[in-house]
This record gives sequence, structure tokens and C-alpha cells, in this order.
Amino acid sequence: MDEQKNNLITVGIPFYNKTNPRYFVESVDSIVKQTFQPLKIHLIQDGPISDDLTRIIKKYKNNYRSLFEIIVLNKKGLPYALNQSIYQTTTKYYARMDSDDIAFKTRLEEQVSYLEKNIDVDILGSWAKEFDKNTIERKYFINRRPIEKSRIVEYFHYKNPLIHPTVVFRMSVFNKIGFYNEKFYTDQDLELWGRALKYRVGISNIQKPLLYFRTQGRQKRRSRFSAIKRQIIARYSYNTMSIKLNMLKIAAIIFRLLPEKFRLWGYKYLR
Repeated sequence: MDEQKNNLITVGIPFYNKTNPRYFVESVDSIVKQTFQPLKIHLIQDGPISDDLTRIIKKYKNNYRSLFEIIVLNKKGLPYALNQSIYQTTTKYYARMDSDDIAFKTRLEEQVSYLEKNIDVDILGSWAKEFDKNTIERKYFINRRPIEKSRIVEYFHYKNPLIHPTVVFRMSVFNKIGFYNEKFYTDQDLELWGRALKYRVGISNIQKPLLYFRTQGRQKRRSRFSAIKRQIIARYSYNTMSIKLNMLKIAAIIFRLLPEKFRLWGYKYLR
């Protein structure tokens, strides 16, 4: 893709005090080394951080002065942090990225190209290669997500139709559906997809992995009762008359109530 078009996209990477410094560097470097350079990379600091992380972000800012914007915030959670980054975005597209995942080198190029060719799509994800250890060279699982509209709607009721850190938004979509709900400290993506479906926004997934997705610790973070309550609210924000999908929706909620060892087993073997 033409290098002069690199003003099309901004990438937001939120991080906080418990962010692993080594994972953070791997994540940020994977965006810096993209075949299609973003106009800006927002490093979104959610609250006070460690000295190690402070040194890392200073180094990035010194080495790439025009590329990085450091957004320093009081600790108010992920949806608030993402919204502050989105408010400051001036490009056509906005890409999500987590501070412990690793983007494929062509991720931005492929997603921007897809969105430029498919003007009916406003929210675009991809598949991901999941790994749970310290290196992507270990065994991984390919996490697939659907492309057909009917399957995306179906997935919403019992799974998640998009892998959040793979998502690129067309910035104009926020005028249609609003921003992240800052009361949803977890499942803020699912709640947003519910609004997108309600407003008939175009959602799609590139049918190949464009991200190495680190699963270590994610299921444990999602198990708290308050998180389960938010998932229930999110899933029922866009309802269905289908008996089958309502049963699957209930099953998905019950699954979150299971002890951690059973959830981890299910996450590994029942997908």
C-alpha cells in the first residue's frame, strides 16, 4: 500500500501498572514494524506505572517523536482509557491493540486495505493465534471468528463475534453507536457489539490470523461475579426470539459461573 496513505490509521495500546514490561515491548514493537505505518500510536497510561514502564515509554517517545502520543490518565479502567484515545484520534480508522499481544507484520496493511474496499463494513476483526506461554514459538490454537452476518449475530448470543484486540473501527461508526460504556470494566466490547448490531452496523472478520493473542490469565480475570453480571446485561442488550440461541446464551452465562479449572478446560477443549 502506498506509504503516503499512512495517515489513515491510529493505534491505541492501553497499559497500566501490572503490564508486563517485556510483553509490552513485544506488543509495541510489532506495531512499529508494520508494513503499513500508522499516523499515530497512542500509548494510553491508565494510572500510575512502574519505573520500568516509564523508562520504556520515554525511550519510544525519544526514538519516534512524531509517531507516539503518550496519554496519561487517572486510573478509571479500560473503556475510559480507550474513549480518551478515540476522542484524540483524527484519522479515518482506529485500531485496538492489547499491551501483551503481538500483531502480524501485515496486520494494519491488510485491515486498512479491506476497509477501503468494503465501505459497508465499519467494524473489522480477524482470527488470532492464541498462545499461553512466554513465546509464540510454542504450540498455539487458531481462534476463528465468522464473516457471514447471520453467523456474527448468532455468535453474539453465546460467544464473542470479534476478538477485541484485532478490531479496527471506521471512526465514523462512533457517531452511529456511541463510544465504550465506561461502566463496563469487563465485556465492554460485547456491550458495544450489541449496540452495533442494534443499529445494523456492518461487522466482519478477515478469515486469517493477524494477531498472536496471549491467553495467560484472561479467563481468571473474567470470572468475577461483577464481570458475569456485565456479560448478562451485554448479551441481553440485543435479544433474539430463537429458542436455540437463548438456550446457548444461558449456557454461556452458566459457563462463566463454573470453577476456574473447569472454565480453563472448557476454553481449551470445547471451542
